[in-house]
Amino acid sequence: MRVNPFWTAAILVVSLYATAAPTLAQRAPESQGDPREAVALSPLEAEKMLTGMRTYLETIQGIVAALAENDTSRVPALAMKSGAKMLEVVAPTTGLKTPMGFSMMSFDTHDKFDKLADKAAKGSSRSELLKDLRDIMGNCISCHAAYRLAP
Repeated sequence: MRVNPFWTAAILVVSLYATAAPTLAQRAPESQGDPREAVALSPLEAEKMLTGMRTYLETIQGIVAALAENDTSRVPALAMKSGAKMLEVVAPTTGLKTPMGFSMMSFDTHDKFDKLADKAAKGSSRSELLKDLRDIMGNCISCHAAYRLAP
């Protein structure tokens, strides 16, 4: 049986979070009028996270462009850019600083990009790929509605 590295990483983070988060997590004060949960990271960690979010946007734009041009052959490579492989450069301590829901949504989003890449490689229709992209965007919107980077 082949173990999916995504789920291995997810289980590791959940385990580490459960044991170490109470001592490592920081709860930043609520920004005036902003009820979203704060994600307190160092400036370098925050910049890496924002770079990852920009990669999501670039990936989504590329996929939309490919689908608009009816060129699904470009979708797998584009989607893989935002897949679970992105997590390999994230320090485990960064994951420990984020709320559990944030981490799980991040894992789910990367997994959704990998599944989109697989479906596109297998010849799924534009309509099916757009449904998967819709779900990815739903994660992005939910995350931004629930969380904010702390100053």
